[in-house]
Amino acid sequence: MNKPEFETTAQAAVRLGVTKRAVQKWAAEGRIPGAVKHGNSWLIPQNAVVTKSGESGQYGILSSIPDVYQLDPFRISMPLLNSSYPIGKIREYINAISDEDDRNIALGEYFFFSGYADQAVEILEPYLNSPDPSLRFSSNLICSFANLSRGHIQLARFSMNQLHDQLQAVLHSEAPPHLHAIGIFTAHAASVLLHRPIPDIPRLDEYLYYLPGGLKLYACYILAHRAYLEGDYQKSLNIADLGIAFCPNVYPIASVYVHIIAAIALINLKRIEEAKRHIDSAWKIAKPDDILEPFGEHHGLLQGLIEIYFRDHDPEVFERMNKITYAFSAGWRKIHNPDTNHPVADNLTTTEFTVAMLYNRGWLKKEIAAHMGVSFHTVNAQIKTIFNKLGISNKDELGQYMLQ
Repeated sequence: MNKPEFETTAQAAVRLGVTKRAVQKWAAEGRIPGAVKHGNSWLIPQNAVVTKSGESGQYGILSSIPDVYQLDPFRISMPLLNSSYPIGKIREYINAISDEDDRNIALGEYFFFSGYADQAVEILEPYLNSPDPSLRFSSNLICSFANLSRGHIQLARFSMNQLHDQLQAVLHSEAPPHLHAIGIFTAHAASVLLHRPIPDIPRLDEYLYYLPGGLKLYACYILAHRAYLEGDYQKSLNIADLGIAFCPNVYPIASVYVHIIAAIALINLKRIEEAKRHIDSAWKIAKPDDILEPFGEHHGLLQGLIEIYFRDHDPEVFERMNKITYAFSAGWRKIHNPDTNHPVADNLTTTEFTVAMLYNRGWLKKEIAAHMGVSFHTVNAQIKTIFNKLGISNKDELGQYMLQ
């Protein structure tokens, strides 16, 4: 019998498209048949696949999973997003979660929502191929966006493809309705946040009933964001307001997203003071637990509200939000631009992008100046700089480089 040929965990990680830590974890759990402990690391048989908890059935990284609908009835996808943790006590809440896997998913969520993408991926990547669909949906959804911020576009696409494959497996199975709802929820979330056309899947609003409370509120954010992308700002605001009004508990992270999308709708309706109040509500929820990612993700869409609210009042937080914005936006564009054939500008500062968004939406220069708290001449100079950077000569050409 020929002896098996081995590869290092680093080589296996490259082959499988994950980190070395993920490979080491799976090997230690007995999920890579034939893996051999060698010192402080492992030797992995070449072409080995990952199995379900060491059982004989092989479920490779890119394979469909036959028992995809066998959901643990006590496990909820995105446990932190779905939780109503006490504001200001998020780490204590996470540490008190008794189930180790749920605790790890929640901690990965926390790192992502607070702007630490590297730490989020390190914790969540071992679950990308988990036999439990809730763990798998959660890790792939967060890793797809965290890897955008890290600039790891292929890994982001890998997770997005995983989500698509998992969704198709669920929709073509006899899965219970609540698992169908989770799959449809994640697909709509990915589509909306990348501003890409929605795939051919069921409507999210038809499955709201089956989602738990926090995910239901976040689903309202997704639906409101979809209405915004369609240009129906009043509908977007109505969905956000209804989500907040009918939510019986405070689900902090979901609430932050809903308040932000309400502010985005209001800024497009030119109801600036109301928009500011929603940002104020969002920040009161987010600040005690350092939840900055939602603000950074939506910096451009908020069209100056980040500058107005944070630049002078909390410059340190403003700087961190800018860093989150640059990192997320750079990765976001690398998927959005080629997939939609709409090249959103990538060479403007956050302030220049804000001015360009407002100018493209029909705001007068004097209105932008008053809104941003700067002089007319400053705005005029910024618009000239924007035109030079984009290689355009008039306002009519600006729209092709702006967010829709």
